[in-house]
Amino acid sequence: MAHKLKIELRHSDPKIYRTVIVPENFNFHQLHIVLQCVMSWENDHLYQFNVGAPYASDSIKNIQEEEFGFFGGNRYQQYEATKTYLSDYFNGRQKTMNYIYDFGDDWIHIITVQKKPSEEVMFPQCIKGEHAAPFEDCGGIPGFYHIKELMDKKRKNREEKEMLEWYGLAGAKSYEEVCGFDIEEVNLQLREVFRDYPENE
Repeated sequence: MAHKLKIELRHSDPKIYRTVIVPENFNFHQLHIVLQCVMSWENDHLYQFNVGAPYASDSIKNIQEEEFGFFGGNRYQQYEATKTYLSDYFNGRQKTMNYIYDFGDDWIHIITVQKKPSEEVMFPQCIKGEHAAPFEDCGGIPGFYHIKELMDKKRKNREEKEMLEWYGLAGAKSYEEVCGFDIEEVNLQLREVFRDYPENE
């Protein structure tokens, strides 16, 4: 069996989303790696899954990498991602969950559990998605859309041109042209990352 999940980037407009199928026995750290791949993140920041409201509910995270512990303090339960399995939550217990990546830029993703597929999968697969995801360290949703507006601007001042050059976007006609979502490339990356599954954790 497997889990079918839809991941939407909160506050994105038009909606940036991916639909994935992952093995039944995956843990939440493996799901984190899947989300990094399909959203083109670089895995440079901390993350957590929240079973309820972002930052204000029980969380699943890589506790060994968490140095501060200031998000929620001791108010809510914290579970180790490598020892907590999707089947503990996604087999009827939870219909939605929040995934937060980078507590500075604050990328919040809404995970929705969809109808369980009948087939079993050995590797995670991305089966659908739309629109290019943001890039790392751009200032969150406000910063991302500010940069996209600059790209669409016909006359840019020197500072704006330097900013786009800094992000590697100078001269591009559109953000999608440079960072567009390529489902075939994403699935190749998933197979490469998880080729040693189930040993890979």
